[in-house]
Amino acid sequence: MKNILLTGLLLAVMSGPGAKAQQSVFVQAQEKWDQRGDAAALKQAISIYEQGYQKEPSYILAERLAYANYFLADAFEQGDQKVAGYYAGYEWGIKALCYDPGFKQRFVDQKQGMGDAIKGVPKEYAGAIFWTATCIGKWGKMHNIFKVLSTSKQARKMVEYLYSIDKTYYYGGPARWLGAFFAIAPGIAGGDMKKSKAFYDESLAMAPQYFATKVLMAENYYSKLKDRANYDKLLDEVINGEASAIPEIAIEQKVEQEKAAKLKATKAAD
Repeated sequence: MKNILLTGLLLAVMSGPGAKAQQSVFVQAQEKWDQRGDAAALKQAISIYEQGYQKEPSYILAERLAYANYFLADAFEQGDQKVAGYYAGYEWGIKALCYDPGFKQRFVDQKQGMGDAIKGVPKEYAGAIFWTATCIGKWGKMHNIFKVLSTSKQARKMVEYLYSIDKTYYYGGPARWLGAFFAIAPGIAGGDMKKSKAFYDESLAMAPQYFATKVLMAENYYSKLKDRANYDKLLDEVINGEASAIPEIAIEQKVEQEKAAKLKATKAAD
């Protein structure tokens, strides 16, 4: 199963020009990155990655910064800082995608939308595609969807493209993203609860131990249907699950358990 810690480009980057400098950056940041369940440690890791990128820009550092900023916003920030963090992740994702000459030409030179420009980008850029779309999707959710409708459509095109070339990326990520999109969006903006259910179910089938799919499905699908039984069932599975079942993202899994507990407590107070 693919994950954010290694991508298809990592070995190529680490053996190419500037390889020693990039290896040094990851080694320097590793201790703090391994402690990313602590906001202060995560911010220190981000600072090390940013300094490394300034000295020796690379795809792999841009992709890591897209994810790191996403995780900081999603796990720790609130309000305007959360919005800014998601957008920072999106900007790093775009920087990563621009390492593909075709995408850069279409997006930067021809001014195509990111979803239109993504066609033809190799699957080795799956991380950049996914975290760019995830960050801008979360950013868009915090705004009135009608104010960011064009952006949402472009993000959806990106994920649909990723679904077509690598649907298993990040524990069924493309299907999970689409499940959330079709549940959150109103009908006039493309929302469709049947499609949402189908995509969520597909993502769960790919990675049943990945907690975020269940949290999102409870929050955006079962909550909208007012199905309290299934809402509680999914959240309880997360709360009572074993975060270390997927060792490389045990930290992220614990964050999802905290989200599940908060969602259940909030619902109980309604």
